[in-house]
Amino acid sequence: MAPMTASLFLSSGHRPFFLMMAAYGAGALGFWVLGFNGYAPVGPAWHGHEMIFGFAVAAMAGFLLTAVPNWTRRPAVRGAELLLLVMIWGVGRLAMGAGIWPWLDLVFLPILAIRIFHDIASSKNWRNVVVPVILFALAGLNMIYHFGDQALALRASVYLTTGLIALIGGRIVPAFTANALKIKGDPFRAHPIRKLFDHLAVPAVVALVITELISPGSVLTGSLALITAFVLLIRMIWWRTFQTFRNPLVWILHVGYIWIPIGYFLKGLSDIWYVFDPSAALHALTAGGIGVMVIAVSSRASLGHSGRPLKADHTTTTAYLLVIAAAIVRVFGPIDLYALEISGALWLLGFGLYAITYWPVLTKPRLENVSN
Repeated sequence: MAPMTASLFLSSGHRPFFLMMAAYGAGALGFWVLGFNGYAPVGPAWHGHEMIFGFAVAAMAGFLLTAVPNWTRRPAVRGAELLLLVMIWGVGRLAMGAGIWPWLDLVFLPILAIRIFHDIASSKNWRNVVVPVILFALAGLNMIYHFGDQALALRASVYLTTGLIALIGGRIVPAFTANALKIKGDPFRAHPIRKLFDHLAVPAVVALVITELISPGSVLTGSLALITAFVLLIRMIWWRTFQTFRNPLVWILHVGYIWIPIGYFLKGLSDIWYVFDPSAALHALTAGGIGVMVIAVSSRASLGHSGRPLKADHTTTTAYLLVIAAAIVRVFGPIDLYALEISGALWLLGFGLYAITYWPVLTKPRLENVSN
């Protein structure tokens, strides 16, 4: 295989951002576990912020900078422009870690949102304009984190991130499932009622974000969380989840998505009846919904754009299982019995394994372009 070159690595947004997402997701989580035990100068606010605005935003950038050119037929961000974006994201991480000029973290998201909005507006691809709108809203929540209520901003940003997952996941999960079933000679037919819940999914999450900002942790917010969980779960009924178990590259998408209604159900229990730990409910959305969906989408996209077969090997499947196990332990395990440390170790192993496995996929040429 040809060696990696700068021009190759910067030829598509998914290459640097997916690799940095995995490396930073593993490293930052490990650093937080050290901080939790008093061995590193970081606290819960830094951990929450970096898992959303560092790890998850890198995954968003990798996906959107690759997907938007396909949506809009516009030139992809590459070369010097992509390098600049990577550097801005990296400076934000350094600033947050060092605690020096942390406001530099505010620069990346607006630039990414403007770039994506420009392509969507130029191509009149208004169907996807909600994507940069969500990015702008996340940038606003990041400002609240830096200059206002950190905990409130982080909770709202988690919910808004799951709204983006509900939007994109609602398209790609049934589409990829349909493709897999079609190959098996089992056509996938969309049900008209599903479209109603597709249209309700993102507005339900947005309503929850607004309510959380106005009345955090209230009965009203908990009620909206239960309604959101219901909407997100019902739309899955027509996705034929139970027929995907033989294909890890497909079932991992379903597992990632189902964590989101689980998380909102647990939030409803926490807000209304106080019968579940609010932090554990939040981690069902982060470690479960965001973490599992990130590794699911990034692995599939990486394989597809590298010209490799759309098939998860044993190493990739192991990484999936490690991240799923990390979410289960964090959400349902007792913290006083080292659940956080065990979950952190599983997460680190999962994304570390992903980074090692997908290094050649993300840094080498597409298979059909390689000279043997």
